[in-house]
Amino acid sequence: MIHLPLRSVLFVPAANEKAMAKVATLEADALILDLEDSAGEAEKTEALRRVTGALEAGGFVAPLVLVRVDPARKAAALVALTRYVGHGLNGYVIPKVGAAVHLTGYEAPVWAMIETAKGVLNLKEICTAPGLQGLIAGPNDLRADLRVSPTPERTELQLSLSNIVLHARAFGLSVIDGVYNTFRDDEGLRRECENGRALGFDGKTLIHPAQIAVTNAVFAPTEGQLDWARAVVAVFAQPENLDKGVVSVNGEMVERMHLATARRWLASPLP
Repeated sequence: MIHLPLRSVLFVPAANEKAMAKVATLEADALILDLEDSAGEAEKTEALRRVTGALEAGGFVAPLVLVRVDPARKAAALVALTRYVGHGLNGYVIPKVGAAVHLTGYEAPVWAMIETAKGVLNLKEICTAPGLQGLIAGPNDLRADLRVSPTPERTELQLSLSNIVLHARAFGLSVIDGVYNTFRDDEGLRRECENGRALGFDGKTLIHPAQIAVTNAVFAPTEGQLDWARAVVAVFAQPENLDKGVVSVNGEMVERMHLATARRWLASPLP
């Protein structure tokens, strides 16, 4: 399992030679080398070759490297990629998951993209799939499937997004928000990251390296939160408080559930 929150999860189009040439240097928390939507039918064989070449070369700065497979070409992908699982490849991202059966047969950690109404409705079943590490929201496909129009506040997706977070937390999974399409709009990206963080997401998938810095900053604890967390840990560590359920921290009553939050923030990567 992944213990630290993944703030920035960058899609890298495997069909794009220029993007793949610098993939090892990209400083996101995680990379998803994409063999699905970003590769046309005529490009998929070469895209897979680029992915295996990158995994063979190794040296990734990103601590987690995943591959989004095209389920229609699953057999060929697994033949080429299985040897790298645990040796540079940390697992597979499966698109448009609508049922737990869509996650079977990979024999490696998997991440489920929830991009359809059926996927949202079947989240309880999906979250029981063996080897599942996390859920990734797919807002663009969700909008298309729900036949809704985008709004700046993502009002049309709030129910679906909240359900994705709810199920991830209930089953102890990581949960990643979907992409923001306008990669040169830092303020829009910041607002959507703040919305995602308020909903409970650990981080966000990205479509361009220029989005990493803003995303990491929003999904990292603030200095004020870190100061609070250090104070909470220090007070609970005092000998007289070791067995207490509630303590006072700077005039605030703090319970042990807050101690868990404090420890999680202190373990989080910083921007």
